[in-house]
Amino acid sequence: MLLNNSRTDKLSITLPRDLANEVRSTVSKRRISAFFTEAVKKYLAQYKQKIALEKGFGAWSNENHPELKTPEDTVIYVRHLREIDKYRLKNQENRG
Repeated sequence: MLLNNSRTDKLSITLPRDLANEVRSTVSKRRISAFFTEAVKKYLAQYKQKIALEKGFGAWSNENHPELKTPEDTVIYVRHLREIDKYRLKNQENRG
């Protein structure tokens, strides 16, 4: 099913025969385009996320964040953030 009556383009793709046969035996002819549309959307989202993670790899360094060098440091940091949230929520409740 196409969303928002969007324009479409027809693509010709080549699949391994066993995969093409599996798609044909699993998905009705009327749903093949919708099946591939959904599959490609999901794959593209995952693929874009993978690219973003690869680009960002190494951006967080111990030199830039010495307070988070060890797992213990991270636990302390997260606990601190949670305490700040508790304090903020308590203050909001007292105001309202």
